[in-house]
Amino acid sequence: MVTRKLPYYEFADGIYEIDEFDCVSVFVIVGSKRALVIDCGTGIGDLRWVIENKITDKPYDVVATHNHGDHIGGAGFFDSIYIHPADMDWDSGNTLPTVDFRKSYAKIIAGRADKHYDYNLDEDVRPWPKTPEKLPLTDGQVFELGDRTVTAYHCPGHTFGEMVFLDDKTKTLLLGDACNCNYYLAVPEPGREKERIREAKAGLERLRSMKDKYDLMYNSHHDFRGFGNSLYPDILEDAIHAFDSILDGTATYISVTDPLDPEHKAKTYVSYGRFRVAYQGDGIENVK
Repeated sequence: MVTRKLPYYEFADGIYEIDEFDCVSVFVIVGSKRALVIDCGTGIGDLRWVIENKITDKPYDVVATHNHGDHIGGAGFFDSIYIHPADMDWDSGNTLPTVDFRKSYAKIIAGRADKHYDYNLDEDVRPWPKTPEKLPLTDGQVFELGDRTVTAYHCPGHTFGEMVFLDDKTKTLLLGDACNCNYYLAVPEPGREKERIREAKAGLERLRSMKDKYDLMYNSHHDFRGFGNSLYPDILEDAIHAFDSILDGTATYISVTDPLDPEHKAKTYVSYGRFRVAYQGDGIENVK
């Protein structure tokens, strides 16, 4: 039997964070009539069983913040998933939801954390039984859950189809990877480096302009915050300042170990406050 030992915590009224062995967090928002599952993890163990037997018996939709394998790696264990059209390509890139990537990523996280996790890579990272139906997720799309609504907002940068989700009942903003403290930008087309940085900055400025609609922010990797705890409140300001510094030529560059490199290679980042940003590849220092 695959593991069902996925810790979960109700940190706000009807909002649960499920910890997938430090690989990523899955969020479940439960309303009076329906629920919403945000991301489906790397696909370690039986996430669906935990959702349906421990968290809610209500019907639910599954949405993806973006198309990286640590967020859609478990998609094939669900029937359908909403995802932005810009992120519907699951066949190219280096973070595909393949069994090989999912195992490799889980191994990197376990090695980095130097912890024992109660799962077995060969038994608990399984091939998908099916490919889920992909449903289009659009900016401003509203999910009616009964006594609460959740609105999706497009926030490109980390990927071209990155989405965030705002719960009106608790005024909670779930960011996915749209504003991690260790932020990786999607690799731009040659000659469009500054355009992509402006696009990412504009998305975060939009979220900042909505600050009267939310009180707390949560990203999908709780190594940047405590499990069940929110991000520090100045994260958006730090990120916007970092992007500004790249655009105006005043950026502070640092070289530190890439936490996702299995060989622990150094990577160049732009740093501001507690936020740092790099490309998913290399070359942030070459943007002029």
